[in-house]
Amino acid sequence: MKTETFNLELITPCFCAGANQAVAEIRPASIRGQVRWWFRALGGTAKDEALIFGSAAGDSGSGSSVRVAVSDVKPASQRTLPGFSPNDPQSYVWYYASVSGNGTRWQPQGALPVGTTFKIHVTWLRELPNLKPSFDEALFAFLTLGTLGLRATRGLGAFHCDKATDWLKMISALETKSFTIKKRTDPDNFSDYSSALKDWASWLRYKLRKEHKAERPSALGSSDNPRQASAVHFRPIRVSTNRFTWLAFEPPASRVLGPESRKSSSLLANYNFSGPAPAPEPRSRRY
Repeated sequence: MKTETFNLELITPCFCAGANQAVAEIRPASIRGQVRWWFRALGGTAKDEALIFGSAAGDSGSGSSVRVAVSDVKPASQRTLPGFSPNDPQSYVWYYASVSGNGTRWQPQGALPVGTTFKIHVTWLRELPNLKPSFDEALFAFLTLGTLGLRATRGLGAFHCDKATDWLKMISALETKSFTIKKRTDPDNFSDYSSALKDWASWLRYKLRKEHKAERPSALGSSDNPRQASAVHFRPIRVSTNRFTWLAFEPPASRVLGPESRKSSSLLANYNFSGPAPAPEPRSRRY
């Protein structure tokens, strides 16, 4: 059995936990779940997904062909939570983390901070030569543009991997799989992740969510009737030691969304993230 090892470093805080939500931890099951999502988003069939990741379909269920392990988790020394007010654009990202689990996660030990490093070990337990290329495609998409934990579709739990595919090459590869991807331009980089987060949160809060309410099914996700995770992901990218950019991507709806949330065209196809970030409309004064 051959094991591949990957070194990762968090570039945004990660609210990930097991049974004790007050203490953050990197869980192999969470990583497996994310790679499985990527396999599905890239067009993998349900049959092949079950062969690789296992299934629990009664007597016909099968175990996973792949084992994922985590080691050497080294949290950065600075474990603080960001301050924000309801009027901040980034509050749209932070608020749901602050109230999750009745607020149990919103404490220094409840999140792994930026700079935390850890290793992922991936081992094949049985030979599936015909499916290995498809799994590797999903694995490296995850290592390049994946995220972990709470608010992962909104840019939290993002990381840099030493063996990841170049992100621009990954964009091209995903576009051949019918993903819609939009990069941030003019400006196309920021001095730190906080500045980038404030920027993408402004687009999300004052543009996309203004036009696609959470109460209504859409690719942006819905809160109920039915509850649906977002197919639109915002992902920061560390382009150099102290510079960041971000992009948004959306896989084909038929692969990751329930029927109620599917539309005939990509939601992101209608947007370009260029120029000044949107701002809230000024309130009119009453006399």
